Amino acid sequence: MKQGLSIATAAMALLLLVGGALAAGGDSFTPTVDEQKDLTFYSQSNDWFTQHLKGPPEVVDGQHLHPKIQYMLEQERSSWMPGFVREWIFSFASGRDYVRDFVDRRWALFSKVTSPMQSVEDRSIEGRGGPIHIRIYHPMTSGSDPLPVLVYFHGGGWIISSVDAIDRAVRLIANEAKVIVVSVDYRRAPEHAYPAASDDGEDAFLWARKNAVALGSEPDLVSVGGDSAGGHVAINVSQRQLLSGRPAPLYQLLYYPGVALPRKDSSYELFAKGYGLDASFIEYIVPLVFPDAKPDQVPADSLMEPLRAGSLKGMPATILSTDGFDILRDSGRAFAQRLKAEGVPVIYLHYPSLIHGFMQLSGIVDDADRAVTESARLFGTSVREAYSAKVKNGDKE
Repeated sequence: MKQGLSIATAAMALLLLVGGALAAGGDSFTPTVDEQKDLTFYSQSNDWFTQHLKGPPEVVDGQHLHPKIQYMLEQERSSWMPGFVREWIFSFASGRDYVRDFVDRRWALFSKVTSPMQSVEDRSIEGRGGPIHIRIYHPMTSGSDPLPVLVYFHGGGWIISSVDAIDRAVRLIANEAKVIVVSVDYRRAPEHAYPAASDDGEDAFLWARKNAVALGSEPDLVSVGGDSAGGHVAINVSQRQLLSGRPAPLYQLLYYPGVALPRKDSSYELFAKGYGLDASFIEYIVPLVFPDAKPDQVPADSLMEPLRAGSLKGMPATILSTDGFDILRDSGRAFAQRLKAEGVPVIYLHYPSLIHGFMQLSGIVDDADRAVTESARLFGTSVREAYSAKVKNGDKE
């Protein structure tokens, strides 16, 4: 498996080096034999998993955990790897490569397969920190009107994941929202600490605006989005445009975004261990990603913690989704409330049966499929309405 990934990576590097484009409308991920067994197993009915749980159905804060997710978590908890072992593996380059390859494949494996794209293209664009790899998805469309563009940033705690990991997830968004998605491979820590990811995110957004017409869109139809750490990158992009006086993204699509450094709210305490995203992981990555951050102090950089920013007035209209069994649940909800309090139009969606990272479970968990599908459709409708209002009010660039 490792050899196959290395060959694929080398082929992609050669393709980008010669300035080529990868046009492949269909899904190109091929599971290994063992991966296919896992996929087949977790594609069984919810009833099967309900009947085979080790413990009683989990209910926390009045929220009922999805039985299939509970079964998965029970297996993970029984084979838990000590934190110091995980940290040791990630401390050297080959260990990081192994973890990142594993995550890319696991996330893709359990994500929903959707209809083929009209085209999928890999490009390399210039950023202030060097070349940035992006992947552009055009959905099948029959009309001639400009399509909205969503510049999207993957999650992974700023240290793992890539455009490959979320390939199926953004295809789903592109199909359901009928938007062009520009998926961004921003630089990751510990090789590149904050603000490298946000720098790359901003450079990709500015590139998308500059090249919007060539993409089949308009500059004022460009939005940003992301999940988890990628949500933080998207929010930073919007904040930076406002601070610099440049046009902000039209909209934000955020899934369980990282908006604050570790904070001892209710969800941080309730779901600190055993629900996918642990407090120990967050507390491990913070020094790697934000080496200048000081515990329990307001960061010197006002963008490091969007929830504690001096002002959020003027931020783009936002769709923000949280999930029930998530250490980031309360901070995400608080961010949505703060945006709304400062006059930003917000649609807040909460999915109580799910866990952090539910986008990568859309192929096997019905509630996750529903969450991603309905939020993507809502984004497609909302972003078009926002653009129409902008044109009607004479605010179009």
